[in-house]
Amino acid sequence: MPLRARLALLVAALLTGSVAVLGGGTLWWTRSSLIHEADARLLRARAEPQASGPAAAGPAERAGHPVRRVALLRFDARGQLEEAKPSELTGDPDPLPAVPWKTVLSAARTGAIAEAESADGTLEYHWTAVHRPDGGATVFAASLGEVEQTTDLLLWSLALGGGAVAALGGGIGWWLMRRELRPLDDLVDATEAVAAGDLTRRIEPRSARDEVGRLTAGFDRMLVQLDASLAAREAARLKLERFVADASHELRTPLTLVRGYAELHGRGGLPPGPRLDRAMARIAAETERMTGLVEDLLFLARLDHECADTDTDTETDTGADRDGELATAVEVSAVLRGAIDEHRAIGPGHPVELELATDPTVCANELRLRQVIRNLLANVREHTPPGTLTRITAEPVGPAVEIRVADNGPGIGAADRPHVFDRFYRPDGSRARSRDGSGLGLAIVAALVSSCEGTVAALETPGGGATFLVRLPRPGESDGV
Repeated sequence: MPLRARLALLVAALLTGSVAVLGGGTLWWTRSSLIHEADARLLRARAEPQASGPAAAGPAERAGHPVRRVALLRFDARGQLEEAKPSELTGDPDPLPAVPWKTVLSAARTGAIAEAESADGTLEYHWTAVHRPDGGATVFAASLGEVEQTTDLLLWSLALGGGAVAALGGGIGWWLMRRELRPLDDLVDATEAVAAGDLTRRIEPRSARDEVGRLTAGFDRMLVQLDASLAAREAARLKLERFVADASHELRTPLTLVRGYAELHGRGGLPPGPRLDRAMARIAAETERMTGLVEDLLFLARLDHECADTDTDTETDTGADRDGELATAVEVSAVLRGAIDEHRAIGPGHPVELELATDPTVCANELRLRQVIRNLLANVREHTPPGTLTRITAEPVGPAVEIRVADNGPGIGAADRPHVFDRFYRPDGSRARSRDGSGLGLAIVAALVSSCEGTVAALETPGGGATFLVRLPRPGESDGV
């Protein structure tokens, strides 16, 4: 049975039970009140003085009222009924009660109110009796016919009215629950659609002030997060596929060359001499290139693993200890001067200038910051012609320190700048004239800066060239970058 049907039946049952309890209480109170009123009439009639003659008028008649509300039965001293006057509450006289003489004498002595049926058994009476001076007794009887009529009418009214209220309440409850639970039907349909693979299914927005609204809103948020998670997973899968393809492509050329020289030597094509020496030198160079590529890949894999473990407090065996442990306050000037000295020794044909107005301090891993600057200067050496000037600046800007490595070389196209930090990405044009690198230098820069809670971006140098902007947090300002 559907939920709304069960709830509607429950509402109808509650209404029916409430009407039954309320109606029963009302019926009991009304009947008790009417019987109490009839007994009060009997007591008032009994308390009034009675005439001794058989033709004496009743109390209601002596008071001038045309209607007698109690029946009178007059017995003589021998218990013979000498006079009977029915009540006149209805148009037709009611049948008189059947009361034995012995019971009359007992009631007259105790003054109690007794019950009796009419002679024909159609009515119930409450009655009492009183002794007269002549030795006889007078019986006062109040018919309960009016009580029965009133209670019967009230019972039917309660039954019909209660049934109508229960039916109307059940119908209204069904309509209200159908309207209020309609979002649950939409939620069921959306769930089935999602289970069938349709992740674009959404539910119409609804007020979040009730439980159903919060449930549908939460379901929509769950779908959005699930869709985003699946999209990120698909993007990661495609990125991994491109990464594997690029790595395979980068390794194929040196491996092919080494294999070719090995086969040539095996066939006797490289006798001892200058040709063999050149082949061995070429094999050593390609081997060194492959070694650098594999080391860069392993380093990036280690950084990725560390980023995945940033929410845990447990030290991992990824080699973080060998890189200088945690981030500390690092003087930028010392790191920049050390990297510039190495650059001048490796590439004397690429001049570099350092401009420092102050000596800023950053919160970073010193060894990783050194590697960032080394890789940026290596990028200049690989992708710019000799004589290209590089200018390095560092200055505090708000909660961060901005380190700029700007050259006046060929520059990077606007379309290539967003992708230069992707792995194995090489821009088109004159900036990509050198193919000796692994294509991972800037990707390593981005990973290292991210591990220090910083950011890096590729910009255009005014007047031509490329600028790499590294923003690192100052000590105590990690959240401001």
